[in-house]
Amino acid sequence: MKEIKFTLLILGFISYGITVNAQSSITIDASQQMTNFVFVDGTGIQENTFMMFGNEDSYKPTYGGAYSVGYSYALDFGMYIRLNTGMRNAGATMVYDASNYSWDFQYLQTKLGLGYALALGRFNPYMGVSGYFSYLLKATQTVNDEDMDIINSGSIEKNDIGLSIPIGVRIDASDYISVYTEFSYLMGLKNIETSGPGQTANNVAYMVTMGLSFTIK
Repeated sequence: MKEIKFTLLILGFISYGITVNAQSSITIDASQQMTNFVFVDGTGIQENTFMMFGNEDSYKPTYGGAYSVGYSYALDFGMYIRLNTGMRNAGATMVYDASNYSWDFQYLQTKLGLGYALALGRFNPYMGVSGYFSYLLKATQTVNDEDMDIINSGSIEKNDIGLSIPIGVRIDASDYISVYTEFSYLMGLKNIETSGPGQTANNVAYMVTMGLSFTIK
């Protein structure tokens, strides 16, 4: 019985110490994205290994935006937890058989991640990993000048899941406001196509983000 009480006492002190040394923040940010698809056909051949390269008929990137609001919970020893919700564009283009194809998607997205930040005075470089869940709000495929809603056609999945890996730096402007900039890679883990035997298409993106963080005292 004494051992149980002692253990609970120690856990209580640890919990109190973590709570006292924790810092909560509200974040807002906007991103410029370069998005594309990684496509693997029914024979297992991948169309484009690198987003900006490939043969003439492979997918090419498009450029779009993203924005989010979030909550960050940082501990004194550098570890942080971050939750974000916002909107993100996705898509790609391709020229095939003398026709121009483009895809324009819009997702509602939630990310939950962990990371570690170094404290170097007012400069705090950091790196993390987040899992994301996205719900498709709009999906338009354009062939030459003809637009098609491919959500209603059932050819595209409405949900997407994946990983995001950010590397950035936060600069403390004051005790209450910080600015941050980060570069991140987004990798979809779910096939977004509903048709085609054995073939898969996954979302990928490179993102540059600028944001503000407001400390909750």
